[in-house]
Amino acid sequence: MTAVSGPPGPVPRLRNHLRQAFRRGGNPLVRPIDRARSRALLLAALGIGLALPCCAGAATAEFVSARHRDSVTATRLHGVQAVALTPAHRRIEPGTGRTRYEADAVWTSPDGRSTTGTVAVPAGTVVGAAVGIRVDDTGRSVPAPPGTVRAAAEAACLGLLAFGGLAALVIAGLSIRLMVLDRRADQAWQHSWMLLEPLWSGRTPRDNRAG
Repeated sequence: MTAVSGPPGPVPRLRNHLRQAFRRGGNPLVRPIDRARSRALLLAALGIGLALPCCAGAATAEFVSARHRDSVTATRLHGVQAVALTPAHRRIEPGTGRTRYEADAVWTSPDGRSTTGTVAVPAGTVVGAAVGIRVDDTGRSVPAPPGTVRAAAEAACLGLLAFGGLAALVIAGLSIRLMVLDRRADQAWQHSWMLLEPLWSGRTPRDNRAG
């Protein structure tokens, strides 16, 4: 029983394109357009390969920068105890649709002043309950820094978006280049067919020669 080999894998295809692009192998059937097509594919693969570490580096730099900003912000915050003046009421954040609970509360600012405002509280908070909040040097209630998980998620999204954008540009450029090469190949084929088809079909006048 004869085994039927499948299509060549990515490594043999890469080798074939390398031979064609750099004129190796001496295959007389390989046209200049085929070599140009191989060079375009190799350049696109190289561009995507270079985009991946660049975008990963950008995401890492963004993560480090975000963590540094959070650490600097955290040193300027103060943890205080606020006393709820109203029960917790539900609030849906516009845009995100996330649900949070808020209540009016009073607390003592770092400078000793009594400050009131609306703060985030756990669900079910009642009047008089103590709630831990963070305030800045002026005593204003501020949200806690986003933390490591959120910083990592935002950095990863940034890297993925950057890589997707660069990959899309490379693929678009490759598609345009291949379309141009295909158009040239079609024009060359039509020109060759116009020259050879009359000979193959016998429509050209032949010399009458004695046999």
